[in-house]
Order: sequence, then structure tokens, then C-alpha cells
Amino acid sequence: MTHLDIEAPVAARPFFFSAGGVSCLGWFHAAKAPRLGVGVVMCRAIGYESMCAYGAYTQVAEQLALAGLDVLRFDYPGTGDSAGDDAQPKRLQSWTDSIVCATQQLEKISGCSEFCLFGLRLGANLAAHAAGQLGGVAKLILWAPCATGRAFARELRAAAFTRDRSHDGQREPVSGDIESLGFLYTAQTLAELDALPGLPVDGLLADRVLLLDRDDRPSAKQLLAALQSRGVEATCALAPGYAAMMNEPRETQLHASTLTLLKDWLLADLKDKKDEADKPLPRPLVNADPEKPCQHQFDGLRETAVTFGGASGGLAPKLFGILTESEREQAESGCSDTAILMLNVAGNYRIGPNRIYVHMARELARAGCRSLRFDLTGLGDSRTTEGFRASHLYSKDSRPEVRAAIDFLSAQGCKKFYLLGICSGSFVAFQSTLADTRVTGQILLNSRLLEWREANPDGTWQDSMQQAYKSVAFYRRQLLDWRVYRRIFQGDVDVSGIANRVRVLMTARLSRTLTSAFRKDASDSGPLQKVKQLSRRGTYTLMIVNADDDGRDYLEFHFGAGGKYLKEDARFQMTFVNDSDHTFSDQNGQKSVISKVKAHIGVNDSIAQKATAELSQRSGGV
Repeated sequence: MTHLDIEAPVAARPFFFSAGGVSCLGWFHAAKAPRLGVGVVMCRAIGYESMCAYGAYTQVAEQLALAGLDVLRFDYPGTGDSAGDDAQPKRLQSWTDSIVCATQQLEKISGCSEFCLFGLRLGANLAAHAAGQLGGVAKLILWAPCATGRAFARELRAAAFTRDRSHDGQREPVSGDIESLGFLYTAQTLAELDALPGLPVDGLLADRVLLLDRDDRPSAKQLLAALQSRGVEATCALAPGYAAMMNEPRETQLHASTLTLLKDWLLADLKDKKDEADKPLPRPLVNADPEKPCQHQFDGLRETAVTFGGASGGLAPKLFGILTESEREQAESGCSDTAILMLNVAGNYRIGPNRIYVHMARELARAGCRSLRFDLTGLGDSRTTEGFRASHLYSKDSRPEVRAAIDFLSAQGCKKFYLLGICSGSFVAFQSTLADTRVTGQILLNSRLLEWREANPDGTWQDSMQQAYKSVAFYRRQLLDWRVYRRIFQGDVDVSGIANRVRVLMTARLSRTLTSAFRKDASDSGPLQKVKQLSRRGTYTLMIVNADDDGRDYLEFHFGAGGKYLKEDARFQMTFVNDSDHTFSDQNGQKSVISKVKAHIGVNDSIAQKATAELSQRSGGV
């Protein structure tokens, strides 16, 4: 992979705009002088693919802005940080309409008179249809567009079928709805996809079209012929890096040659404009009033785009997040003093895997809590020129950033702070809780590691926890299912990998037992003792574990089956979610997690209120 030689980007400005009555989050990347008077609207992919490509899209927007182009990227209704959810009706039309609205917004903001729509996968198809509605679009970039909406829906159904089989068919479809790759697609949305042609039936889509083919499975020749037959000046090129970019969010990479290809094609006929670029163009600023918060209100909630940290906090750059609150809470009793900080999972940006943090933040706000989902350095929109590195996943370097988030919320009137994270996010939560006495509680979901012991020379035990398997309890249960043996004989089961995982676990348990038996001075300074210390400090710990997740082995190694080593500790709880996955991507898993989090915080608050009332009565009686 060829990495980018990235120049420091011009700061992007977030803002909310209405698209068909739904509030959407947009990011405006102002062109660096000399400006060329051309605007680019970035149309995202859909579902899991949009998560994978988020970092690459941001890099494209930044580098195009540096080349003199004004760029707008945004979240469709019901996606990302925008209002709405997967169950909304007429989603395809709302997505297409939002591209039209975004283009109009960019025209107002930048003063540009010429526009290019850029789309990836289904976003490319949506961009083409929006171009047909807009008319007069100068350029269109389609990266790996779907042959048709039906072809995309077929991929979704295949992925959903594979997941249902892996869960023994226990999931019941609801009136034709499916859950695919962590997102819900209603029967209506699927029907709309089935009816969506790859390109609009007629009309000139744009003056020029660049068709970027994928490097893992080229398939653009037929679409190129269709465009040329309609008199479109269309060019097709192979864009390296597609497969790597779409692998998973934490491995998002943008190939340097692809970025060069994009810029060269966009700027090819703009050389003459560079000579005229000194002529000022009208450009009203987004959120021109610095005192006016960037926020939107919907469904009784208020969400505000915030930045914090930066130079004053010893951090560079500033960190970005979304603060979610209840409008009713604000109107009736002022802002809640309880805040939940949601920490990045691997390379996923602040919305969390499959948007779980968005759903959770909004449900918690309705229950009276404030929440901040934010990006650690190098992730999402807390951008750095160096970008995200996998070594950040289990690094204590994130603790100052979490401390800066607590400082920010404290300044907003919050007094109780819960740190919440899934997998690597739980590591950051645990380490930050240990370091900051202001933390009221930690909520750790599917933890695979809570501390990294550098003294371990071979790292066998820790390394094994980073390999995706199921829990020993799952494999023990599977031994009673005759269908498993058929899969073993067919070679569909990684028997050696599973056996090695169980061996490593058993060896670690035996080693600990022998150490305790033969060394009187042996003491556990690991997670168990540290959670005990936190409990004595008054800090709550809630561990939520998918019953079949491999992280269960790690947690039960340290805390006992079901957390029995701490069963007498009123501030500790380990609870399980059945039939989900590592990131709780399914709807039922997310609902169960959110319900447990709400109940945990509610119980803690009631206990604290009771203790305060009793203390007040005793004080009054003295």
C-alpha cells in the first residue's frame, strides 16, 4: 500500500441543514486559495460500507479542498449523526433528495456555480439519480457503483442469510425486514432498492463522468458502454485501494494513486480558471457567529457539535464530538448532571459500530442523561496528518483526551461521569477510570483486554485474545449439536485454531493456580484487584458480555464465572446478552445493551439520592 504524503488540511466546519424536514450533519471544507469556483458534494456509501470508507472520504475531501475545490460531505437522513433511523419510510427518495439539498447548501455557502457529485457504491447510484434531478451538473464521479439497486439488495439478503445461519435460525424475520451487516433494511426499503435502476432511465447525467472501477473485482465496462451510448463523455479507470479501504473501519486506507487520479481528472479542464482565481468569490461562512452553537433539535432532543481540548488542554488537534441532551430536561429542571462518554471502538468513528452509540445516546437523553460521543485523536473528525494507527487501540496515550472530555462536560455543569466502551474502547475506559477520580462508573462491553502487560515476553495469552473466536462456553454447547460434526468433516470449522485457543486458556489458568499455590507472596495486581480498588473508591463497574463472545473467557479468567469473585461487591455487576455478536450489531442486541445501561445508571442514581437524603436527615438532626 502506498501511503499519502498528506499536507495539513484546512479546518472543516460542521453544520446542520434540513433535507426534506430531516436534520442532517454536514461538513464544509473550504477551498484553499487560489479557489477555482467549483464545488464537490461527497455522497457516502450505505450501511457497513459507509463505516469502512469514512476515513478515506474525509481524506478525499481534505485533499480536494487543498487543490482549490470547495467540498461538502454529509450524512443522509437516518444515517451517521443525522436525525432519523433505519425504520424511516421512503429512504431512497430521502437520500436522493438530501443530495440535492446538500448541493444547494454548498452553492449558498461557497458561491460556486459549477458542481461535481462524487459517490461510492450505492452512493454513486444515488449521486447519478440526484444529478438527473438537479440538471446541469458539470461532473460526476462514480466509484464502484452497483449494477442496480436489486443487485445491492441481493448482496444484503445474502449477508443477512449467512448471519441467520450462524445463529441457528433463531431470528424471526419481521414482515420482510432484514438485518444485514449490522443495519436494518425494512421491507419497503428493500422494495425500493429492487426497483432502482443503476442509472436514471433518460436524460444527460453530467457533462463529464469518471467511472472508477474496483481493483478486486472490475465490472465497469458494461456501465461505461451504457453511459457512452447516451452521449456522455465518460472515462473509466481502475482505482487502486478499493479492497483495502472496504475491509473494515480500522484498516481504512486511501491509495495515493487514486487520490492523484481524482484530482487530475477534476482539475484537467480548470487550468484556465486558475488564472482567474484571484477574483474573489462570494462565500458566506458556516456558523459565522462563533457564539452560536452548531446544533439541531428533533424528537424532543438537542444535539450539539462540539470541539474541546486542543492547545489549552495540551492536545493537538482539538477533539470533535456530539453532545446529546433532552430538550424537556433542559426546560423543566435544567441540564442533567449525569454524563456518559462513549469511546471509539477500533477504527470506528464516534457513531460506534453499526451506529450503536447514536441509538444509545438518544435513548439515554430521553431517560434524562447527557452523553458525549467523540473521536479520539486520529479517528473520525479528530483528524491528524499522521492519521490513525492500530497501536492506538490499546494505548494509555488516550487518557489525557478522555480527561479533556470530562473537563469539557464538567464546564457544562455535569458532576457524574460514566465511561463506556466496546472492546478496545473498554480498555480506554478502564485505564481512564483508574487515572481520574472524577469517574463515577465504567461500563465495559465485550472486553478482550483491560490492561497490557509489557513484561510478558511472548504475549501468547494477550495475543490469543485478539484472535476472533467464540467463548469456550459456546464451543462446549456446540459439541451437543450433530450438525457441527458435519461442518467439521466438510472443513468449515477451524478445529486447530479453536483447540489452540482453548489450550492457551487452560495453560494460563493452570499457571495462575500453580503460582498461587507455591508462592506465598504471590498477589494479583491485575484487573480484579484494580476493580476492587475502584469499588472502594466508590466507582461503579458494569460489564456487559455477549454470552458467546470470546471476551467472556478473558473476563471470567480474571473475575470468575459470571463475575463470582466480586459477587459480594454491590458496585460490581457482570451481565450477559444472548444471541448477539462482538459489537452488538443486531437490533435485539443493541436494545438489550441500551436497556441494561439505562437500568444501571438509574439504579446508581437512586442509591446516591437515597444516601444523600439519609445524610441530610442525620445532619439536620444533629
